[in-house]
Amino acid sequence: MFRATCLVVFTSLTIAADTGQLNTQLLSNAQHAEEPASLLWIASEQGSQQAQQQLHDFAEQKQDGYWLEKLIGLGYAPAALTLSRIEDNPRISQRLVRLAARGGVAQAQYEFALSRDDYSHRASWLTAAAEQGLFEAQTALADWYLLYQQPELAEPWLAQTADTDPQSAFQLAYLRWQHGEKEEAKALFEFAAEHEHEEAAEVLSVLNRYQPVSVSALRNQLASSLPDNWLTAQCRQRMQPLATGLAEMVQADRIFRQFKRDRRLQSLSLCVATPQWLADNTMRCDANWRGQGRLGCDIRPLAETVEANNITHLMVLAQSGKANVNNGVMYLDVGDTYSVFVHELAHFVGFVDEYPLTAGLAREYCSRKTAPNLVFLGEITYAPLDNIAQWQAIEFPVRLYPARTCHNIRQPSYKPSERMTFLENHDAKYIPPLYLSIWQQRLNDPGVQRTVSMNLFQTFQRAKQTEQAAFWLERVRQEKAAFLPLPAEPAPDETLIDPDLTP
Repeated sequence: MFRATCLVVFTSLTIAADTGQLNTQLLSNAQHAEEPASLLWIASEQGSQQAQQQLHDFAEQKQDGYWLEKLIGLGYAPAALTLSRIEDNPRISQRLVRLAARGGVAQAQYEFALSRDDYSHRASWLTAAAEQGLFEAQTALADWYLLYQQPELAEPWLAQTADTDPQSAFQLAYLRWQHGEKEEAKALFEFAAEHEHEEAAEVLSVLNRYQPVSVSALRNQLASSLPDNWLTAQCRQRMQPLATGLAEMVQADRIFRQFKRDRRLQSLSLCVATPQWLADNTMRCDANWRGQGRLGCDIRPLAETVEANNITHLMVLAQSGKANVNNGVMYLDVGDTYSVFVHELAHFVGFVDEYPLTAGLAREYCSRKTAPNLVFLGEITYAPLDNIAQWQAIEFPVRLYPARTCHNIRQPSYKPSERMTFLENHDAKYIPPLYLSIWQQRLNDPGVQRTVSMNLFQTFQRAKQTEQAAFWLERVRQEKAAFLPLPAEPAPDETLIDPDLTP
Protein backbone atom coordinates (compact mmCIF):
# COMPACT_ATOMS: atom_id res chain seq x y z
CA MET A 1 0.00 0.00 0.00
CA PHE A 2 2.76 2.42 0.95
CA ARG A 3 4.67 1.66 -2.28
CA ALA A 4 1.50 2.22 -4.31
CA THR A 5 0.99 5.59 -2.65
CA CYS A 6 4.56 6.59 -3.37
CA LEU A 7 4.12 5.56 -7.01
CA VAL A 8 1.02 7.75 -7.29
CA VAL A 9 2.87 10.69 -5.80
CA PHE A 10 5.88 10.16 -8.07
CA THR A 11 3.67 9.89 -11.12
CA SER A 12 1.84 13.06 -10.14
CA LEU A 13 5.07 14.91 -9.75
CA THR A 14 6.26 13.90 -13.17
CA ILE A 15 2.96 14.62 -14.91
CA ALA A 16 2.28 18.03 -13.40
CA ALA A 17 4.92 20.68 -13.35
CA ASP A 18 2.97 23.48 -11.61
CA THR A 19 1.44 23.42 -8.12
CA GLY A 20 -2.13 24.05 -9.25
CA GLN A 21 -2.14 21.05 -11.53
CA LEU A 22 -0.35 18.96 -8.90
CA ASN A 23 -2.91 19.80 -6.20
CA THR A 24 -5.77 19.03 -8.56
CA GLN A 25 -4.27 15.64 -9.35
CA LEU A 26 -3.57 14.91 -5.69
CA LEU A 27 -7.14 15.75 -4.70
CA SER A 28 -8.45 13.56 -7.47
CA ASN A 29 -6.21 10.67 -6.51
CA ALA A 30 -7.13 11.09 -2.84
CA GLN A 31 -10.79 10.49 -3.64
CA HIS A 32 -9.95 6.98 -4.82
CA ALA A 33 -7.28 6.10 -2.27
CA GLU A 34 -8.03 3.92 0.75
CA GLU A 35 -5.69 6.08 2.84
CA PRO A 36 -5.93 9.59 1.35
CA ALA A 37 -4.19 11.43 4.19
CA SER A 38 -0.67 11.47 2.74
CA LEU A 39 -1.92 12.72 -0.62
CA LEU A 40 -4.00 15.41 1.01
CA TRP A 41 -1.06 16.37 3.17
CA ILE A 42 1.17 17.05 0.16
CA ALA A 43 -1.52 19.27 -1.35
CA SER A 44 -2.05 20.94 2.01
CA GLU A 45 1.64 21.79 2.22
CA GLN A 46 1.33 23.34 -1.21
CA GLY A 47 -1.31 25.71 0.20
CA SER A 48 -4.49 24.02 -1.06
CA GLN A 49 -7.28 25.09 1.29
CA GLN A 50 -9.53 22.42 -0.15
CA ALA A 51 -6.96 19.77 0.70
CA GLN A 52 -6.54 21.15 4.20
CA GLN A 53 -10.28 21.00 4.79
CA GLN A 54 -10.52 17.46 3.43
CA LEU A 55 -7.58 16.30 5.52
CA HIS A 56 -9.15 17.94 8.54
CA ASP A 57 -12.46 16.19 7.90
CA PHE A 58 -10.67 12.87 7.48
CA ALA A 59 -8.68 13.32 10.72
CA GLU A 60 -11.80 14.41 12.59
CA GLN A 61 -13.68 11.33 11.44
CA LYS A 62 -10.78 9.04 12.40
CA GLN A 63 -10.00 11.00 15.60
CA ASP A 64 -6.44 11.14 14.29
CA GLY A 65 -4.42 13.59 16.35
CA TYR A 66 -1.30 13.18 14.18
CA TRP A 67 -2.75 14.80 11.07
CA LEU A 68 -4.55 17.45 13.15
CA GLU A 69 -1.22 18.44 14.68
CA LYS A 70 0.34 18.58 11.23
CA LEU A 71 -2.44 20.89 10.05
CA ILE A 72 -2.00 23.09 13.11
CA GLY A 73 1.63 23.40 12.12
CA LEU A 74 0.46 24.80 8.78
CA GLY A 75 -1.68 27.35 10.59
CA TYR A 76 -5.00 25.64 9.81
CA ALA A 77 -6.91 26.89 12.88
CA PRO A 78 -10.00 24.61 12.71
CA ALA A 79 -7.72 21.66 13.39
CA ALA A 80 -6.84 23.12 16.80
CA LEU A 81 -10.50 23.19 17.83
CA THR A 82 -11.01 19.62 16.63
CA LEU A 83 -7.92 18.41 18.45
CA SER A 84 -9.18 20.06 21.64
CA ARG A 85 -12.17 17.72 21.50
CA ILE A 86 -10.02 14.59 21.71
CA GLU A 87 -7.28 15.91 23.98
CA ASP A 88 -7.43 14.38 27.48
CA ASN A 89 -5.52 17.13 29.26
CA PRO A 90 -7.96 20.01 30.06
CA ARG A 91 -5.18 22.60 30.13
CA ILE A 92 -3.90 21.60 26.71
CA SER A 93 -7.46 21.46 25.41
CA GLN A 94 -8.08 25.03 26.60
CA ARG A 95 -4.90 26.22 24.88
CA LEU A 96 -6.01 24.61 21.65
CA VAL A 97 -9.37 26.36 21.83
CA ARG A 98 -7.60 29.67 22.40
CA LEU A 99 -5.30 28.96 19.44
CA ALA A 100 -8.30 28.23 17.22
CA ALA A 101 -10.04 31.37 18.46
CA ARG A 102 -7.05 33.51 17.58
CA GLY A 103 -7.06 31.82 14.19
CA GLY A 104 -10.55 33.18 13.55
CA VAL A 105 -12.65 30.03 14.12
CA ALA A 106 -16.07 31.31 15.21
CA GLN A 107 -17.01 28.29 17.29
CA ALA A 108 -13.67 28.47 19.11
CA GLN A 109 -14.12 32.19 19.71
CA TYR A 110 -17.52 31.46 21.22
CA GLU A 111 -16.21 28.70 23.48
CA PHE A 112 -13.17 30.70 24.53
CA ALA A 113 -15.42 33.66 25.34
CA LEU A 114 -17.49 31.53 27.71
CA SER A 115 -14.33 30.62 29.61
CA ARG A 116 -13.66 34.30 30.35
CA ASP A 117 -15.53 35.91 33.23
CA ASP A 118 -14.35 39.48 32.78
CA TYR A 119 -16.79 41.70 30.92
CA SER A 120 -14.58 43.10 28.15
CA HIS A 121 -12.84 39.88 27.13
CA ARG A 122 -16.04 37.89 26.91
CA ALA A 123 -17.77 40.67 24.99
CA SER A 124 -14.90 41.04 22.49
CA TRP A 125 -14.62 37.32 21.75
CA LEU A 126 -18.38 36.88 21.49
CA THR A 127 -18.49 39.84 19.14
CA ALA A 128 -15.82 38.27 16.93
CA ALA A 129 -17.86 35.07 16.67
CA ALA A 130 -21.19 36.88 16.31
CA GLU A 131 -19.90 38.98 13.43
CA GLN A 132 -19.17 35.73 11.59
CA GLY A 133 -22.84 34.84 11.92
CA LEU A 134 -22.57 32.21 14.67
CA PHE A 135 -26.07 32.05 16.15
CA GLU A 136 -25.01 30.90 19.61
CA ALA A 137 -22.56 33.77 19.87
CA GLN A 138 -25.17 36.31 18.80
CA THR A 139 -27.65 35.20 21.45
CA ALA A 140 -24.95 34.87 24.12
CA LEU A 141 -23.65 38.36 23.33
CA ALA A 142 -27.13 39.82 23.67
CA ASP A 143 -27.59 38.06 27.01
CA TRP A 144 -24.20 39.34 28.18
CA TYR A 145 -25.13 42.93 27.40
CA LEU A 146 -28.52 42.54 29.08
CA LEU A 147 -26.84 41.10 32.17
CA TYR A 148 -24.77 44.27 32.41
CA GLN A 149 -27.83 46.45 31.77
CA GLN A 150 -26.77 47.61 28.31
CA PRO A 151 -29.94 46.98 26.30
CA GLU A 152 -28.88 49.40 23.58
CA LEU A 153 -25.96 47.09 22.75
CA ALA A 154 -28.05 43.92 23.03
CA GLU A 155 -30.88 45.11 20.83
CA PRO A 156 -29.14 44.87 17.40
CA TRP A 157 -28.11 41.28 18.08
CA LEU A 158 -31.56 40.32 19.31
CA ALA A 159 -32.99 41.77 16.12
CA GLN A 160 -30.79 39.39 14.09
CA THR A 161 -31.99 36.27 15.92
CA ALA A 162 -35.59 37.15 16.83
CA ASP A 163 -37.00 35.71 13.60
CA THR A 164 -35.92 32.20 14.53
CA ASP A 165 -35.36 32.23 18.29
CA PRO A 166 -38.37 32.60 20.64
CA GLN A 167 -36.20 33.74 23.56
CA SER A 168 -34.62 36.49 21.47
CA ALA A 169 -38.07 37.55 20.28
CA PHE A 170 -39.24 37.67 23.89
CA GLN A 171 -36.31 39.78 25.03
CA LEU A 172 -36.57 42.09 22.04
CA ALA A 173 -40.28 42.51 22.67
CA TYR A 174 -39.62 43.99 26.10
CA LEU A 175 -37.10 46.44 24.65
CA ARG A 176 -39.52 47.48 21.91
CA TRP A 177 -42.21 47.95 24.54
CA GLN A 178 -39.94 50.23 26.56
CA HIS A 179 -39.33 52.30 23.40
CA GLY A 180 -43.08 52.76 23.03
CA GLU A 181 -43.29 50.43 20.01
CA LYS A 182 -46.25 48.56 21.51
CA GLU A 183 -47.63 46.90 18.39
CA GLU A 184 -44.28 45.51 17.28
CA ALA A 185 -43.62 44.34 20.83
CA LYS A 186 -46.94 42.53 20.99
CA ALA A 187 -46.23 40.82 17.66
CA LEU A 188 -42.90 39.60 19.02
CA PHE A 189 -44.57 38.30 22.17
CA GLU A 190 -47.10 36.49 20.01
CA PHE A 191 -44.36 34.91 17.88
CA ALA A 192 -42.57 33.67 20.99
CA ALA A 193 -45.79 32.37 22.53
CA GLU A 194 -46.66 30.52 19.31
CA HIS A 195 -43.31 28.75 19.67
CA GLU A 196 -44.16 27.57 23.18
CA HIS A 197 -42.39 30.30 25.11
CA GLU A 198 -44.29 30.16 28.42
CA GLU A 199 -43.24 33.58 29.69
CA ALA A 200 -44.37 35.22 26.46
CA ALA A 201 -47.75 33.54 26.81
CA GLU A 202 -47.93 34.89 30.36
CA VAL A 203 -47.18 38.42 29.14
CA LEU A 204 -49.94 38.19 26.53
CA SER A 205 -52.36 37.05 29.22
CA VAL A 206 -51.46 40.09 31.33
CA LEU A 207 -51.83 42.43 28.34
CA ASN A 208 -55.30 41.03 27.74
CA ARG A 209 -56.39 41.52 31.36
CA TYR A 210 -54.69 44.73 32.49
CA GLN A 211 -54.07 48.21 31.16
CA PRO A 212 -51.97 51.04 32.62
CA VAL A 213 -54.04 53.42 34.71
CA SER A 214 -53.37 57.00 35.71
CA VAL A 215 -53.44 58.16 39.32
CA SER A 216 -56.59 60.16 38.67
CA ALA A 217 -58.40 57.07 37.37
CA LEU A 218 -56.90 54.65 39.91
CA ARG A 219 -59.06 55.79 42.82
CA ASN A 220 -62.35 54.99 41.10
CA GLN A 221 -61.05 51.87 39.35
CA LEU A 222 -60.07 50.35 42.67
CA ALA A 223 -63.47 50.97 44.17
CA SER A 224 -65.04 48.53 41.71
CA SER A 225 -62.36 45.85 42.01
CA LEU A 226 -61.89 45.43 45.77
CA PRO A 227 -63.01 42.17 47.44
CA ASP A 228 -66.52 42.11 48.92
CA ASN A 229 -65.14 41.53 52.42
CA TRP A 230 -62.62 44.37 52.17
CA LEU A 231 -63.98 46.28 55.18
CA THR A 232 -64.75 43.29 57.39
CA ALA A 233 -62.77 41.59 60.13
CA GLN A 234 -61.63 39.07 57.54
CA CYS A 235 -59.39 41.81 56.10
CA ARG A 236 -57.56 43.31 59.05
CA GLN A 237 -54.71 43.96 56.66
CA ARG A 238 -55.76 45.34 53.26
CA MET A 239 -52.96 45.33 50.70
CA GLN A 240 -53.02 46.87 47.25
CA PRO A 241 -50.30 45.63 44.84
CA LEU A 242 -49.08 48.18 42.30
CA ALA A 243 -46.76 47.67 39.32
CA THR A 244 -44.70 50.36 37.62
CA GLY A 245 -44.20 48.68 34.22
CA LEU A 246 -45.03 45.69 32.05
CA ALA A 247 -42.47 43.26 33.52
CA GLU A 248 -43.46 44.41 36.98
CA MET A 249 -47.14 43.85 36.17
CA VAL A 250 -46.42 40.31 35.02
CA GLN A 251 -44.66 39.59 38.30
CA ALA A 252 -47.37 41.25 40.37
CA ASP A 253 -50.04 39.16 38.65
CA ARG A 254 -47.97 36.02 39.19
CA ILE A 255 -47.58 36.75 42.92
CA PHE A 256 -51.29 37.57 43.26
CA ARG A 257 -52.34 34.29 41.66
CA GLN A 258 -49.94 32.32 43.85
CA PHE A 259 -51.26 34.07 46.96
CA LYS A 260 -54.81 33.06 46.08
CA ARG A 261 -53.69 29.42 45.92
CA ASP A 262 -51.50 29.44 49.04
CA ARG A 263 -53.28 27.32 51.63
CA ARG A 264 -50.73 28.24 54.31
CA LEU A 265 -52.07 31.80 54.54
CA GLN A 266 -55.79 31.24 54.00
CA SER A 267 -56.55 31.30 57.72
CA LEU A 268 -55.05 34.78 58.15
CA SER A 269 -57.28 37.84 58.09
CA LEU A 270 -55.26 39.63 55.44
CA CYS A 271 -56.53 40.46 51.96
CA VAL A 272 -54.69 41.27 48.76
CA ALA A 273 -56.56 43.21 46.12
CA THR A 274 -56.22 42.72 42.39
CA PRO A 275 -52.93 44.28 41.20
CA GLN A 276 -53.03 47.56 39.33
CA TRP A 277 -50.70 48.72 36.58
CA LEU A 278 -49.61 52.32 37.07
CA ALA A 279 -49.07 54.52 34.06
CA ASP A 280 -45.51 55.59 33.32
CA ASN A 281 -43.97 58.24 35.58
CA THR A 282 -46.76 57.96 38.16
CA MET A 283 -44.26 58.11 40.98
CA ARG A 284 -40.52 58.35 41.39
CA CYS A 285 -38.68 55.18 42.44
CA ASP A 286 -35.01 54.51 43.05
CA ALA A 287 -32.98 51.37 43.77
CA ASN A 288 -30.92 53.42 46.25
CA TRP A 289 -33.74 55.28 47.91
CA ARG A 290 -32.46 58.21 49.98
CA GLY A 291 -28.99 56.65 49.83
CA GLN A 292 -30.03 53.68 51.98
CA GLY A 293 -29.12 50.93 49.53
CA ARG A 294 -32.67 49.68 49.13
CA LEU A 295 -35.61 50.09 46.80
CA GLY A 296 -38.07 52.87 47.57
CA CYS A 297 -40.59 55.23 45.97
CA ASP A 298 -42.26 58.55 46.65
CA ILE A 299 -45.80 57.33 47.34
CA ARG A 300 -47.39 60.76 47.82
CA PRO A 301 -49.27 60.58 44.47
CA LEU A 302 -51.14 57.56 45.88
CA ALA A 303 -52.40 59.33 48.99
CA GLU A 304 -55.96 59.98 47.76
CA THR A 305 -56.29 56.42 46.48
CA VAL A 306 -55.14 55.02 49.83
CA GLU A 307 -57.59 57.20 51.73
CA ALA A 308 -60.60 56.60 49.49
CA ASN A 309 -60.21 52.82 49.42
CA ASN A 310 -59.22 52.17 53.05
CA ILE A 311 -55.91 50.62 52.07
CA THR A 312 -53.69 49.72 55.02
CA HIS A 313 -50.67 48.41 53.09
CA LEU A 314 -49.13 48.73 49.65
CA MET A 315 -46.94 46.42 47.63
CA VAL A 316 -44.95 48.24 44.96
CA LEU A 317 -43.19 46.27 42.24
CA ALA A 318 -40.47 48.32 40.55
CA GLN A 319 -37.76 47.44 38.06
CA SER A 320 -34.83 46.79 40.36
CA GLY A 321 -33.69 47.17 43.93
CA LYS A 322 -33.39 45.38 47.25
CA ALA A 323 -36.62 43.99 48.67
CA ASN A 324 -37.74 45.57 51.94
CA VAL A 325 -40.71 46.57 54.06
CA ASN A 326 -40.89 50.18 55.18
CA ASN A 327 -43.81 51.28 57.35
CA GLY A 328 -46.75 49.77 55.52
CA VAL A 329 -45.14 49.55 52.08
CA MET A 330 -43.50 46.44 50.65
CA TYR A 331 -41.03 47.01 47.83
CA LEU A 332 -40.14 44.19 45.44
CA ASP A 333 -38.41 44.12 42.08
CA VAL A 334 -39.06 41.94 39.03
CA GLY A 335 -36.60 39.31 40.24
CA ASP A 336 -38.33 38.73 43.58
CA THR A 337 -40.37 35.54 43.73
CA TYR A 338 -43.54 34.69 45.61
CA SER A 339 -41.51 33.22 48.47
CA VAL A 340 -39.80 36.61 48.90
CA PHE A 341 -43.25 38.22 49.01
CA VAL A 342 -44.38 35.90 51.83
CA HIS A 343 -41.15 36.51 53.74
CA GLU A 344 -41.61 40.28 53.48
CA LEU A 345 -45.33 39.99 54.30
CA ALA A 346 -44.46 38.62 57.73
CA HIS A 347 -42.43 41.75 58.46
CA PHE A 348 -45.65 43.78 58.29
CA VAL A 349 -46.64 42.33 61.68
CA GLY A 350 -43.19 42.55 63.20
CA PHE A 351 -41.60 39.16 62.53
CA VAL A 352 -37.81 39.50 62.39
CA ASP A 353 -35.43 37.61 60.13
CA GLU A 354 -33.85 34.47 61.54
CA TYR A 355 -30.68 34.70 59.46
CA PRO A 356 -27.72 36.76 60.77
CA LEU A 357 -28.57 40.44 60.57
CA THR A 358 -25.89 43.02 59.94
CA ALA A 359 -24.32 44.30 63.14
CA GLY A 360 -26.22 47.59 62.91
CA LEU A 361 -29.63 45.99 62.43
CA ALA A 362 -28.86 43.33 65.03
CA ARG A 363 -28.11 45.98 67.65
CA GLU A 364 -31.44 47.65 66.84
CA TYR A 365 -33.70 44.60 66.77
CA CYS A 366 -31.97 42.53 69.43
CA SER A 367 -31.91 45.38 71.92
CA ARG A 368 -35.61 46.20 71.38
CA LYS A 369 -36.65 42.57 71.94
CA THR A 370 -40.03 43.10 70.30
CA ALA A 371 -39.82 40.35 67.68
CA PRO A 372 -42.74 37.95 68.17
CA ASN A 373 -40.71 34.98 66.91
CA LEU A 374 -37.63 35.33 69.13
CA VAL A 375 -36.51 35.45 72.75
CA PHE A 376 -33.10 36.51 74.01
CA LEU A 377 -30.87 35.21 76.74
CA GLY A 378 -30.66 37.70 79.59
CA GLU A 379 -28.69 37.72 82.82
CA ILE A 380 -31.21 35.52 84.65
CA THR A 381 -33.68 34.13 82.14
CA TYR A 382 -35.10 34.61 78.66
CA ALA A 383 -36.60 37.91 77.54
CA PRO A 384 -39.24 38.84 76.83
CA LEU A 385 -41.08 36.33 79.01
CA ASP A 386 -44.33 37.53 77.46
CA ASN A 387 -43.31 35.82 74.21
CA ILE A 388 -42.81 32.49 75.93
CA ALA A 389 -46.12 32.86 77.76
CA GLN A 390 -47.86 33.63 74.48
CA TRP A 391 -46.24 30.65 72.73
CA GLN A 392 -47.20 28.31 75.56
CA ALA A 393 -50.78 29.53 75.43
CA ILE A 394 -50.90 28.43 71.81
CA GLU A 395 -48.70 25.35 71.87
CA PHE A 396 -47.50 23.44 74.92
CA PRO A 397 -44.79 22.55 75.64
CA VAL A 398 -42.62 25.05 73.78
CA ARG A 399 -39.02 24.15 73.04
CA LEU A 400 -36.38 26.74 72.18
CA TYR A 401 -33.75 26.39 69.48
CA PRO A 402 -30.83 28.67 68.61
CA ALA A 403 -31.56 31.42 66.09
CA ARG A 404 -28.86 33.20 64.11
CA THR A 405 -30.50 36.65 64.08
CA CYS A 406 -28.11 38.33 66.51
CA HIS A 407 -25.04 36.28 65.63
CA ASN A 408 -23.04 39.31 64.47
CA ILE A 409 -23.28 41.00 67.88
CA ARG A 410 -22.87 37.72 69.79
CA GLN A 411 -26.27 38.02 71.44
CA PRO A 412 -27.81 34.56 72.00
CA SER A 413 -31.33 34.39 70.56
CA TYR A 414 -33.81 31.55 70.30
CA LYS A 415 -36.81 30.62 68.21
CA PRO A 416 -39.64 28.14 68.89
CA SER A 417 -38.88 26.02 65.80
CA GLU A 418 -36.30 23.32 65.28
CA ARG A 419 -36.67 23.47 61.49
CA MET A 420 -35.42 26.23 59.23
CA THR A 421 -38.35 28.57 58.64
CA PHE A 422 -39.28 30.98 55.85
CA LEU A 423 -37.85 33.78 57.99
CA GLU A 424 -34.36 32.30 57.80
CA ASN A 425 -34.50 31.38 54.13
CA HIS A 426 -37.53 32.31 52.06
CA ASP A 427 -36.95 29.31 49.80
CA ALA A 428 -37.49 27.02 52.80
CA LYS A 429 -41.19 27.96 52.67
CA TYR A 430 -41.87 26.32 56.05
CA ILE A 431 -44.19 28.36 58.28
CA PRO A 432 -44.63 26.67 61.68
CA PRO A 433 -48.27 26.46 62.83
CA LEU A 434 -47.25 28.44 65.93
CA TYR A 435 -46.05 31.29 63.72
CA LEU A 436 -49.38 31.38 61.89
CA SER A 437 -51.22 31.67 65.21
CA ILE A 438 -48.93 34.49 66.32
CA TRP A 439 -49.38 36.14 62.91
CA GLN A 440 -53.17 36.15 63.28
CA GLN A 441 -53.00 37.53 66.82
CA ARG A 442 -50.89 40.41 65.61
CA LEU A 443 -53.24 41.08 62.72
CA ASN A 444 -55.93 41.58 65.34
CA ASP A 445 -53.77 44.15 67.09
CA PRO A 446 -52.99 47.17 64.89
CA GLY A 447 -50.95 48.57 67.73
CA VAL A 448 -48.04 46.37 66.71
CA GLN A 449 -48.24 47.28 63.02
CA ARG A 450 -47.28 50.31 60.99
CA THR A 451 -49.58 51.00 58.11
CA VAL A 452 -49.13 53.01 54.95
CA SER A 453 -50.70 55.92 56.81
CA MET A 454 -47.55 56.16 58.91
CA ASN A 455 -45.45 56.07 55.76
CA LEU A 456 -47.47 58.88 54.18
CA PHE A 457 -47.24 60.95 57.36
CA GLN A 458 -43.46 60.59 57.36
CA THR A 459 -43.16 61.28 53.64
CA PHE A 460 -45.26 64.45 53.74
CA GLN A 461 -43.49 65.58 56.90
CA ARG A 462 -40.10 65.07 55.25
CA ALA A 463 -41.31 67.13 52.26
CA LYS A 464 -42.45 69.89 54.70
CA GLN A 465 -46.07 69.54 53.53
CA THR A 466 -47.39 70.10 57.02
CA GLU A 467 -51.11 70.10 56.23
CA GLN A 468 -50.98 66.71 54.52
CA ALA A 469 -48.64 65.36 57.21
CA ALA A 470 -51.11 66.38 59.91
CA PHE A 471 -53.95 64.63 58.06
CA TRP A 472 -52.07 61.33 57.88
CA LEU A 473 -50.90 61.58 61.48
CA GLU A 474 -54.51 61.90 62.54
CA ARG A 475 -55.36 58.90 60.39
CA VAL A 476 -52.65 56.90 62.19
CA ARG A 477 -54.27 57.85 65.49
CA GLN A 478 -57.71 56.87 64.23
CA GLU A 479 -56.49 53.48 63.02
CA LYS A 480 -55.01 52.72 66.42
CA ALA A 481 -58.00 54.12 68.32
CA ALA A 482 -60.30 51.66 66.56
CA PHE A 483 -58.74 48.90 68.66
CA LEU A 484 -56.62 50.57 71.34
CA PRO A 485 -56.65 53.61 73.63
CA LEU A 486 -55.75 56.80 71.79
CA PRO A 487 -51.92 57.01 71.73
CA ALA A 488 -49.90 60.10 72.37
CA GLU A 489 -48.70 61.95 69.30
CA PRO A 490 -45.51 60.23 68.08
CA ALA A 491 -42.35 62.24 68.37
CA PRO A 492 -40.86 63.29 65.01
CA ASP A 493 -37.62 61.40 65.62
CA GLU A 494 -39.47 58.16 66.34
CA THR A 495 -41.66 58.38 63.27
CA LEU A 496 -38.68 58.73 60.98
CA ILE A 497 -37.30 55.33 62.00
CA ASP A 498 -37.88 52.47 59.58
CA PRO A 499 -38.32 49.59 62.05
CA ASP A 500 -39.53 47.12 59.45
CA LEU A 501 -36.57 47.56 57.11
CA THR A 502 -35.16 44.17 56.15
CA PRO A 503 -31.63 43.57 54.88
